[in-house]
Amino acid sequence: MNPQCSAAIINFSYQTQAVRDLAWACFAPPLLHIADATWGTAAPATTAISACSLTPTASRLDWLQRLDHDPAPLLEHLSKRPSHRLGVYFELLWHFFLQRDPDIELVAHNLPIHDNGTTLGEFDCIYYDRVRARHVHLELAVKYFLGVPRGGDTTTPATAYEWLGPDQRDRLATKLEQLLQRQILLADTAAAKAVLAQRGLGELAREIALKGYLFQPPVDAPPPPPSYNSECTMSRWVTAQQLDACCATLAAACYTVLPKMCWLSPVYCAPPDQRLDRQQLRQRLHALWRSDHYPALVAALDREGTETSRFFVTPGTWPDPVSRDDK
Repeated sequence: MNPQCSAAIINFSYQTQAVRDLAWACFAPPLLHIADATWGTAAPATTAISACSLTPTASRLDWLQRLDHDPAPLLEHLSKRPSHRLGVYFELLWHFFLQRDPDIELVAHNLPIHDNGTTLGEFDCIYYDRVRARHVHLELAVKYFLGVPRGGDTTTPATAYEWLGPDQRDRLATKLEQLLQRQILLADTAAAKAVLAQRGLGELAREIALKGYLFQPPVDAPPPPPSYNSECTMSRWVTAQQLDACCATLAAACYTVLPKMCWLSPVYCAPPDQRLDRQQLRQRLHALWRSDHYPALVAALDREGTETSRFFVTPGTWPDPVSRDDK
């Protein structure tokens, strides 16, 4: 096997969900070509920002396979900081990989930078890459964005403003602004330079691992945002009223509603008690929406209970007019 393996060869069929999530978090294709995603930012032209360069080499794939046979070290690592926040879980998976990989030394993670009592931010990860012989500042993010229907407009150029999170306060444009104008530039501040110098660190390479999914509406879909990585499958979102029409196109054997902590890697061999037919799916969604009007993420499954596609289902009118128009 070529030592530089493509992420496409990972089939995410590991028996242990945490191992599948680990492989997805570290080696699934990035959501955007981040080096080209600096439109509208204040990042200096001399600032080199790239996607994380750590690839699924043959040795790393072998390590994942062995970990799937004995996931105890990973499960123990995760148990030390239990969380119901998907972003925290995503970070913990990365920390485990960076701590265990023989080509990497994890120097620091979640390192806060303060200036006269004010927190300027924190370094998600600083690691030393023994292959490249240099230190790297790595920012981590996992995001899910739904495209806002355009209402027949086919002339407006693609933008990042048309992509909203399930929580409509979250926007792709806002996240990119945070990543590219503030988080990845933290090392440029005087306070950060002082902290890095105390640790014997000088200039850091800058990398971003932005993972996630994009979901298009069935009609009037906006074009993919600038710098979208076509290696990432574009999924769909539908309203509750469009659910039956959506399911009719999928030829799925069954479905399952994914808890948020199961949003990372594709479902593999879902237990029978989690598999729903179309009527049961509608009932489950209506039950969820009695207490929470949050969009639900659904996985379509084959007869073995393995995910073939995923889609969001939104209750009522989505997005709210304020979220649609506030740019």
